[in-house]
Amino acid sequence: MINPILKNREHLLVYGLFWLLLIILHTMLLHWGQQVAWSLALIEAAVYGIGFAFVGLSIWFIVRFSGLIEGSLWNALMNHLAAGALLIFIWLASSYFITGYLLGYDTSIRQASISDLWWRMALGTVYYLLVALVYYLLIFYENNKEKQIREIEMQSALKETELSMLKAQINPHFIFNSLNSISSLTLTRPEDAHEMIVKLSSFLRYTIGQSETELVALSQEIETIQLYLEIEKLRFGKKLEVSFEGADSIPDSAKLPNLILQPLIENAIKYGVYESTEASTISVKISYSDQHLQIEITNSTEDDSVAHKGKGIGLKNVRGRLQLIYESADLLQTHKEENEYKVQLTIPQLDQ
Repeated sequence: MINPILKNREHLLVYGLFWLLLIILHTMLLHWGQQVAWSLALIEAAVYGIGFAFVGLSIWFIVRFSGLIEGSLWNALMNHLAAGALLIFIWLASSYFITGYLLGYDTSIRQASISDLWWRMALGTVYYLLVALVYYLLIFYENNKEKQIREIEMQSALKETELSMLKAQINPHFIFNSLNSISSLTLTRPEDAHEMIVKLSSFLRYTIGQSETELVALSQEIETIQLYLEIEKLRFGKKLEVSFEGADSIPDSAKLPNLILQPLIENAIKYGVYESTEASTISVKISYSDQHLQIEITNSTEDDSVAHKGKGIGLKNVRGRLQLIYESADLLQTHKEENEYKVQLTIPQLDQ
């Protein structure tokens, strides 16, 4: 496993600044504590600091394979004691030699006083603990980051699964109604039945394979809805009239979830056409303001007509998709008024 300090430029820069700060502190301690001249104190502090900076890179492997991460505290402690003592001795001997060579001192560590060795060993121990602590913090940070990424991926996968289930309910619902209509048309209007099969095939060719979270342009969604309406007009003839207003004034950047309008139009047909004895008008008004796409679908109803009963799959699934994509529960509103049934859809523009 690559040392996290070496594989990341920002970590390497922070590591360098960390040792620069320690060298400065070491220099001040030598100057004020032992009355060493500034230049000599800086040279000695730099040799010991830079030396342990390189030694510190190898501490990563001790931390990584000591056993503490796996939960073995005793093994980790023994490994750190053994490896730390060896590294501190190597660092102390080599730094003592280089400092003596540069400043003209005796370069043999055996000639150093006991008090001098003790405080330098204490300094090396502090350095070792600081570097080891940094590595453990980096490991904790990376593990926590990976955990968060896994949780996000799991949530995303769950959301995709839920959206797929919702969409899988919508398509069979529409297909079931279309097949029933085709079955009826084969007896009375076989030419229309054939045409309806062709249009249904074209519609399904578009819907199959589309991502549930994919956002499409409004013009593309309207083209799909027009294809769907052609199928429905074969069923209802002149009873079904649909008008679109305001679509031409919507910016091309406006997006909405694919096939989000189909179940709403289907719902309007259910309430306005099934039981109507006269032509039923469905009005689709589209506007754009404050980075929100507003779509209002209104269908006429008759006071003495009985609404076609269903399980409410369409509206329920639209609300479910909107909740999963936009994380909002109030983007779809319905209103039943005298001779009118109105659905209001609000689509936030996420990429603007």
